[in-house]
Amino acid sequence: MKMIPKLSTIVLLALSCTGPEQTETPVGGTVQVSPAEIVLDFEEQETFLTVTSDSDWGTSVADPSWCSVSPTGGIKGETRVKVSVKKNLLTEDRANTITFRTTSSKVEIPVTQQTSSTGEAMFVPEGYELFWSDEFEGNRLDEASWTCEVGRGSNGWGNAELQYYTARPENVDVADGKLIITARKEKYEGAEATSARLITLGKVYFKYGYVTASIKLPKTADGLWPAFWMMGNDFKSKGWPNCGETDILEMGHQNGIRKGTQEKFLNGACHWGAPGHQYYSYDFTNSYSVQDGQFHTFTCIWDEDQIAMYIDLDTRPDAKPYFKMALKDFGDNEFRKDNFILLNLAVGGNFPGIWDINKVTALDDGPARMEIDYVRVFQKK
Repeated sequence: MKMIPKLSTIVLLALSCTGPEQTETPVGGTVQVSPAEIVLDFEEQETFLTVTSDSDWGTSVADPSWCSVSPTGGIKGETRVKVSVKKNLLTEDRANTITFRTTSSKVEIPVTQQTSSTGEAMFVPEGYELFWSDEFEGNRLDEASWTCEVGRGSNGWGNAELQYYTARPENVDVADGKLIITARKEKYEGAEATSARLITLGKVYFKYGYVTASIKLPKTADGLWPAFWMMGNDFKSKGWPNCGETDILEMGHQNGIRKGTQEKFLNGACHWGAPGHQYYSYDFTNSYSVQDGQFHTFTCIWDEDQIAMYIDLDTRPDAKPYFKMALKDFGDNEFRKDNFILLNLAVGGNFPGIWDINKVTALDDGPARMEIDYVRVFQKK
């Protein structure tokens, strides 16, 4: 009988602790974005969104290759966010999604960019779609894609080259829709000349594709060595030549100098290792000058079976390859793995066979420019 009051007390305490059902307050807040949709024409441009949130927020872009936002995050309150898009040179409209998030909510803003109706759409090879491109439409180098290598490398970048590569605007610039690499005869950091070398290592890399660049080449005679090429993205771990190297365009070789055909003489090459340094190269004398002050396209079509290289394939669909090599299981599968892109303008060295800056006649009349209108990578659908 004495236990009953104690049990009653426990029950009453339990009931008082349970009490009425509580509603949990969401943690992380909400975010609102205006306008709810973006539709733009094909031109490179900027537009703005207004983000209103009662907590910290962040954002992401589904395809950052052509659309970006700034800032990429904010705090409680109202924030104006800039949305930047590159020019759409595709033959169709393209779509993207910008997502704004707090810890407990998200808002997705669809972005549509229309295609050009004025004939500016890019050439897309049949059976391919665009993987990545740089059209150089802005006024500065896209550092999310490119790195400027600086210095003289080891033994003149392995080829006894004379230049010092810099990131100065005097040597590398983006203007008027072009990437401009300028070689100069000047004393700089112990070198007799300066120029630029750009790489996409660790930033833009891919396996297989239709790789093309539109380039206006300088007069190379004598001593300039422009190049558009690729190497394995495992360069830092494998080293050269086991990373593999594909030279899509090289001009200025000493054989062309001797023959007096510098403006038409070019070559393609592939280098690999295991065991040692192996390579296959082919010299070619084109039927017309590609140092005529005009832009020409240099294209590599690369798949698991072969590598083939072409001049002006976009406007001359019947063009024959100036270089072709069947692929096999090389020691480190150098040509069946991710590659990155390189662009550079060397001065002197083993390729032109000139190691004296005073014999580099190509710079006698002042600086020489290599201009790139675009670099594009297409992959099979």
